[in-house]
Amino acid sequence: MTTFHHKLAPSRFLNMSPQLAAIRGYVLERQYTTPARSELVVTPNGHVLARLEGEPGPLAHIAAAADLRANLRRLGMVAELDAAEWVDYAIRVRQRLGMDLGGRKDCEQP
Repeated sequence: MTTFHHKLAPSRFLNMSPQLAAIRGYVLERQYTTPARSELVVTPNGHVLARLEGEPGPLAHIAAAADLRANLRRLGMVAELDAAEWVDYAIRVRQRLGMDLGGRKDCEQP
């Protein structure tokens, strides 16, 4: 039986950018990159701000929220999460980033 974390493991996505790998680690509360993301914030006006672990100073802009949402949705689709795993993944994204991924049925919509 394949577990949720195994389906989203870095070893399955060797061409993933370090940036997205760090965000995935933040969402799943696992360290997939060194340094890891210690803080991620999605602003009300659609920006994603982040800080690396041990990095002083203000948060830096790393992405547009719409792009990150699309990438996280694609990751869940490519990982072939089943319905229960998708719900778990979407809850984690909502809790950690305040971002709604939506359901699996609307994955192909923009």
